[in-house]
Order: sequence, then structure tokens, then C-alpha cells
Amino acid sequence: MKPEDRIKMYQTFTDLGRKWSSVMDTKAGFISTVNLALIGFIWSGAKLGDTTGWPHRLGLSATLLALVSLYLAIKVVLPRTTLAHAFGAPLEYTKNHKAISFYGYVAANYPHQEHSNFIADVNAMSEEDFAREALEQHFTISHIVQTKSDGIVRSGIIWLLAIACTAVALAIKG
Repeated sequence: MKPEDRIKMYQTFTDLGRKWSSVMDTKAGFISTVNLALIGFIWSGAKLGDTTGWPHRLGLSATLLALVSLYLAIKVVLPRTTLAHAFGAPLEYTKNHKAISFYGYVAANYPHQEHSNFIADVNAMSEEDFAREALEQHFTISHIVQTKSDGIVRSGIIWLLAIACTAVALAIKG
């Protein structure tokens, strides 16, 4: 396969990964919203804070669970500016690889006064280098999307537990 065809194919993979990343961010936004709505309902609608005994304790538990779920959902949308953030481990790029398409790498390695160095490094890249860069981006984005997806699942499960606590509290409250 020609390098220019590989670049197009890898770029398509990368674009698809970015779209999945946006989907995960949207899901995180939804889960954040339902968590805030649940907290509002617990304290303003159901007024579980005004009760005593088990309804009150379950209301507090549901609130705590909703806050943990909210934290996990917000964590999904926070930017990942380094490989360590993306992979959750202290990683570096392979030797001599310049990740010119990753904003975190560009910002960290090319201060604004070194714009000409960035341009020179990009212009020095071969088609094979560009193909590899596109593939590296696809790899990195795939891991970021998986991390986001895992966070969404955890956040959703904890939110369901918060809903269950709220339902039991309401049943006991009568």
C-alpha cells in the first residue's frame, strides 16, 4: 500500500476515534445532568434531608453515590494532555517520534517562540512519518476512548445504585 493511501486510511481511523470520544463526552454530560437532578430531587423534591432514620441515611448515601458518579463523569471529559494522562501510566513517545498532531506534545515541546522549529520538523517528515503519526494518533485515541467508556460505565453503575438508595428511602418514608 502506498504511504499516501495509508495516511488516508489511518486518518479515517483517527477521525472515527475522535467521533467516539465525542459520544463518550456526551454520555458523560448526560450522566452528570441526571446526577445533579437526582441530588436536587433528594433534597428539594423528596426532602429526604428533612426525615430521620433510614430514609435520611439512604438519602445521604444516595447523595454520596451521586456525587461519586458525578465526579467520575466529569473526569471523563477532562483533557488528557500527555501520554501519561491518556494511558494512566508514565509513558513517553518512542525515540525520535514527534507527535505533531497531538496538541499536548506540540504545546509542551514547541513554545510559542519556537513556531519555526515546529514548521521545520513537520516539513522534514516523510510520507512514511506522516502515516506513522496518523497510526500513533489512532492508537492513542483508541485508548483514550476506552478509558472514557470505562469511566462512563462506572459512573452509570454508581448512579443506578444512587437511584436504588433513593427508591428504597422513598418506599420506607411512605
